[in-house]
Amino acid sequence: MLGFFLRNVMTRKVAFLVLAFVCSLFAQATRTYEIEKIVFVGNRFLPDEQLRSILTLRETPAGLWKFIYRNVSEAVGQKPEFFDPVNFTSDYQRLKQFYERRGFFTATIDTTIDFDTDEMTVTITYKINEGKRSYIDTLIYRGLDKLPSDVHSAIFKDPIVKVGDPYDLEQLENELRRIVSILANSGYINAKVVRVEAKRFASTNNFSVLYEFQPGDRYRFGAIHVVYDSTSNERISEGVILRHLDFSEGEYYSEEKKFQSERNLNRLGVFDISRIENMTSEQVLETHTVPVVVTVRTRSFQELAPEIGINDENNAFNISFGVAYSHRNLFGGAQNFTSSLRMSIQSIRDFRLKKFLSEDRLKDSSIIAKLDWSMQLVQPYFLNNKTSLRVAFTASVDKQRSYYLPVVRWQTGVTTQTAMYTKVFLDWNLEFSNPTALATRADTIIGLYERQLNSIFTFTIQRDKRNDVFYPSSGFFHSFTFEEAGLLPRTIGPFIKNTIPYSQYIKTVVFGYWYWDPTLRNKFIWAVKAKVGTAFLYGHAAANVPLTQRFFAGGSGSMRGWKARSLGVVQRRDLGGNALIEGTVEGRWNPLQEAGSFLFLDASKISFVGFYDIGNMWARPAEIRVSQLSMDIGIGIRYNTVAGPIRFDFGVRLYDPDLPQRYRWIHQRRFFPETVANGVFHLGVGHTF
Repeated sequence: MLGFFLRNVMTRKVAFLVLAFVCSLFAQATRTYEIEKIVFVGNRFLPDEQLRSILTLRETPAGLWKFIYRNVSEAVGQKPEFFDPVNFTSDYQRLKQFYERRGFFTATIDTTIDFDTDEMTVTITYKINEGKRSYIDTLIYRGLDKLPSDVHSAIFKDPIVKVGDPYDLEQLENELRRIVSILANSGYINAKVVRVEAKRFASTNNFSVLYEFQPGDRYRFGAIHVVYDSTSNERISEGVILRHLDFSEGEYYSEEKKFQSERNLNRLGVFDISRIENMTSEQVLETHTVPVVVTVRTRSFQELAPEIGINDENNAFNISFGVAYSHRNLFGGAQNFTSSLRMSIQSIRDFRLKKFLSEDRLKDSSIIAKLDWSMQLVQPYFLNNKTSLRVAFTASVDKQRSYYLPVVRWQTGVTTQTAMYTKVFLDWNLEFSNPTALATRADTIIGLYERQLNSIFTFTIQRDKRNDVFYPSSGFFHSFTFEEAGLLPRTIGPFIKNTIPYSQYIKTVVFGYWYWDPTLRNKFIWAVKAKVGTAFLYGHAAANVPLTQRFFAGGSGSMRGWKARSLGVVQRRDLGGNALIEGTVEGRWNPLQEAGSFLFLDASKISFVGFYDIGNMWARPAEIRVSQLSMDIGIGIRYNTVAGPIRFDFGVRLYDPDLPQRYRWIHQRRFFPETVANGVFHLGVGHTF
């Protein structure tokens, strides 16, 4: 064992020179040593993870990841990390500066480097004496006294830095940016930072912090000019555009309001482009007003188009045919009207035309299809420009193997953008359904084949911080839905003498998606999904939870080791259940980013996926059992398009609770004749999440 020990007993400059000199002597000999561990000792205030994140040297990964890196793929595996004396020296300085930026000016750091010549590894130990931390004794703001009360109040309402806080240079910088942003969004477009000063007093080791500003004159929005792009063939009322701006002439200037106004216009769906820019004018300085120009380019207001496509509705591959009509400015106020007639066929491989043309028709078990006609009108400005009102009517027939389900639905809903990344949906659905059994008499015992007239209230809140809707590589998407049915008919039923059964239930659905890219180059992306759904009957329910609102498991967007609607701890899986748990981990690998075209394919658009799914569906939430969670693994291939990837997945069952105990795990079954042979292929559009 070779050991090397340095103790920081000199001044910082001398210690740095000694470190650099000694490390240079060991440079050639140490570059082949892998870093086994980086250890921190003595740090009480700053955690190991925070200190480790600022170092350039990293601990070498486990052997499996190094093997994959060397023999399979550099994008998926992780490269070994070797000791570098130069980087070690710079890391020492980084730690010193990091502590100083957080108020530890008397901190001392000793370093120990232990080389294992047998294993060719090295362990680095940082022994830290953090010393006394500096705090903020005095906080002074100058140049803000004469600001109007509203601006003054906004600045001092929620400061990031307060007297008594530990000294933290990063927080001081954040406080500066916060104040500058408030000034810029309050009309002070020429605000200047005169001075930022932090004085440390030797007697107390604490700081006096000074922020000095020169706000300058306050400006307002001037005249607002709407200009149409030369390629715009149709025009919308100027008043519609103006009311979707978050500012008006005469209001104090704000960059944030300009940005939000562009988002409002883009959400209308009427414009191909919309941008808001300041106009240059010699009168700006004299009048203290900033005129702006709103440039827009409209899309065609009316559109009639045939539809032939594929989708993965109900977690299965469907071929759809239809026709759709849309009018993006129906009444002249950017009201969006759409109407469509669609038919989708899921079981195209099993379809038998001869059987369908016989007397069976809809009773034919080989048919899984859906026919629907829908109309929807969206009023984009409802109460304010962040809220829209929609009214929709839908009539559909959903044909499954053992039943067909006619549904007529009237929906009224409100959508509001409560924050930049947050939306809230409030919906009321009046839904009539009349399921009809097609198989044996035993199916009717389930109690689901009865007509229902349900009044359903739904509240949904979503927060979406994904960096891309179709191809996310970072960020997250969270959603919570609360649904209630039965309150309204129970309240007014006696007065209207309703004789049609209705359900009384409460349903909740919580799910989240998370994404991150360890390569920072979109070469390998981790994606994780978690979903939990429950439905409870309450009161004296006259009917079960309707088929349209039940949970189903299995399929291309669910558990990919099973076919659509073929998984669940219930008597009849195709009839769904009232409890669901699902989770997925995907590794999305893009090794061909720099590849060119091959034949008629663009190879750079091809990517690969490895996945693991876990979950199941139960009849009731009280029946959920961890031992009944099914698991599958699989691989897939993606071909990217402008509307998201076309995906092919193949999943096999890793753990199948339906099988006898001795055959449930994949290693307990014969791999090819029992596991691979029972695998399931899936074809879909878009990422699974």
